[in-house]
Amino acid sequence: MDDIMSLSGELKYLAIFSAVLILPHILLKLKIPSGISALLLGISFVIIDPAIKTDQLFVFLSQLGITSLFVFSGLEVDFKEFAEHKNYFLKYLTKTVLLLAIITVALYDFLNLDPQASFLLALGIFTPSAGFIINSLHSYKIGTDMEYWVKSKAISKEVIAIIFMFFAMQSGDLKKMVISTCFFIILFLILPKVFKIFFKYISPLTPNLEVPFLVSLSLIAGVLSKAMGAYYLVGAFAVGLIGASFKKDIFKEDEEVVFKSLSSFFTVFLPFYFFMAGTKLSFSGFDKEAITLGLLFVLIFVPIRMMATNTSLRIMLSHVKTHPYSISLSLMPTLIFGLVIAGVLKERSLAQEYIVYGLIFYTLITSLLPTVVFATQKVMKIEDKIEDKIEEASEHV
Repeated sequence: MDDIMSLSGELKYLAIFSAVLILPHILLKLKIPSGISALLLGISFVIIDPAIKTDQLFVFLSQLGITSLFVFSGLEVDFKEFAEHKNYFLKYLTKTVLLLAIITVALYDFLNLDPQASFLLALGIFTPSAGFIINSLHSYKIGTDMEYWVKSKAISKEVIAIIFMFFAMQSGDLKKMVISTCFFIILFLILPKVFKIFFKYISPLTPNLEVPFLVSLSLIAGVLSKAMGAYYLVGAFAVGLIGASFKKDIFKEDEEVVFKSLSSFFTVFLPFYFFMAGTKLSFSGFDKEAITLGLLFVLIFVPIRMMATNTSLRIMLSHVKTHPYSISLSLMPTLIFGLVIAGVLKERSLAQEYIVYGLIFYTLITSLLPTVVFATQKVMKIEDKIEDKIEEASEHV
């Protein structure tokens, strides 16, 4: 331990960079999401060197990771597709809001939290992490049609959750809410002009600058929104939403290439967000009380969330009614939004520690669910095929 503590700054950075960038990808082969691996690395490394949690280099890398992910999520919003299925999405979002209200009241009564903390906790429990889900869809192997509905439902929920989160975080201070609201109104007015100037005067002179431009702009907006009392993801998502209306300029004829470039960028830096989130936690926080609460959340809210999605799909979209569970299961991961809400509750002392860790435990379980279930189904299908072949062979004998 003393030898590790005496490592020079360069060797320390090398050890952390290697671990965060490589180990999660190795563990991904074991069906462990890279975000969870990076989170556990953060909890482990901070035991060795507590100064890591305030290291500005890792703070900056985590900001790059979370903002680039949410600008990607914002760009995934397709306003035309939402308009085509507006009746379905309006009904679905109305039901989501009603469920959030009911759960907020239940948490308020059961956990004795104030209304602000109860509502934020409800958001952390019910909001799927669109960016994380979209980035993981290829591993679920659920089919193109179902992938579309998973993306659409995750993004629509995330949009409404980000709006609610913004107002919930400002609800204790009317003056701050007014200032922050004015800031975002100005941001939404300025950003289209910034995009127009960039694509008219800068982009033609410097090709392939779209991704660096989006990343830089989302980072600036994210840092400013954090300073306004919101969170990095709010500003970054706003940049993505505005950018979605400039898709023709951003992607030109290479939409897939640009998306892959942006995806590759946040794939490199996002683990540092989870790593830094882990440095603010400790293994001792996952005590009996926290784990019990987390399991209670899983047992209550996972069935409710799946039932809510399944019923809306069966009633409103007949062409996907045969396998709605695949969509609802794919929407379970709450890793990013859960950690964000847990961080807010912890930073602002809005909830007791066991509640924060209970939410994180629930978040870890829900984020593992699709991978575990789909992997198990795949193994069962292989076993069934083997049994069928054995039966066929025995018949020939």
